[in-house]
Amino acid sequence: MRKHKASYLILTLALAAMILLTACGGSGSGGDVLKGTWEGRSQDMAYTWTFDGKGGCKTENEFGIKDEGTYTIDGNDVTIKLSYWDGPIVYQYKIDGDQLSLTTDEPLRPTYELTKK
Repeated sequence: MRKHKASYLILTLALAAMILLTACGGSGSGGDVLKGTWEGRSQDMAYTWTFDGKGGCKTENEFGIKDEGTYTIDGNDVTIKLSYWDGPIVYQYKIDGDQLSLTTDEPLRPTYELTKK
């Protein structure tokens, strides 16, 4: 009987650990990989992107034009919706160290090469 109680306890602890990891993002990276401020260029213009880690984002270009909106991450895709945009845009993101690339299949949409600030 004691053996069964110990097995149930171990199983319960393992399940609790899995639930906690899932609740914290489950990616092993401690949560939202985009969270933070990123600076760089898109075509010939400097941009700053800030992702708050809670689904909100802001951007500003070198001319001081600011916008804000929301984002969601799904695998290697991030869907961004800014207030000035007609609709959401799906970007594929790639992070290599402190470098972030945002690319999209949508024609006429810019790509971004950014460095974490």
